[in-house]
Amino acid sequence: MKTLKSIALAAVIMLSAGAFAQTVVFEENFQTFKEEGFRNGSDTLPCPKKKVHSKANFKVTKMYDGTKITYSFMKAGVAPTCDSKKSPSNVSTGLVRVRKDGGEFTINNIPEVGSIIVEASATGDVRGYALMKSVDGGAWTKVGEYIGAKSEGQDAQYGFVNTIAINEKNVSLKFVPCMGGKDEQELREFCIHAVKVMK
Repeated sequence: MKTLKSIALAAVIMLSAGAFAQTVVFEENFQTFKEEGFRNGSDTLPCPKKKVHSKANFKVTKMYDGTKITYSFMKAGVAPTCDSKKSPSNVSTGLVRVRKDGGEFTINNIPEVGSIIVEASATGDVRGYALMKSVDGGAWTKVGEYIGAKSEGQDAQYGFVNTIAINEKNVSLKFVPCMGGKDEQELREFCIHAVKVMK
């Protein structure tokens, strides 16, 4: 009888866990993208040794198990072999770097999103990004701002990771600069290293 109760209890636990488990829609770390959106300049970055072009404006389309996703880059560049500024890195290799002066990185028309896991970094220890969403092509609304801060054990120069609830269908997600810095608050450049989308 005890064995039967144990089996029944295990089955209930497994079913409960399955009810809360999320399915991965797609995940991307930009390592298969080509380097794009950079130019040589005096204010060069550590990796790549270039700066993001102020006129960068391009799109990349990828297929993930039958799901077509289009990425849009405005004043943003892709560097598939770059790491965070400092090591050991807390994020994966490969990144999208977004300029602070009106830069945008958008993931367009995702069929369904429960939550996303975002790996990000920056060149200062108190930096981050803002995330916007648009449902069914509607107006953009802010989901939140996400900062890696040394004081909280998440120095943005090593990279930091956020899990963010979205809970929408037919949604686009846009990463834009937000205020950062220890002493003087201003818009800051940032990097997105990986995005994992779950439903």
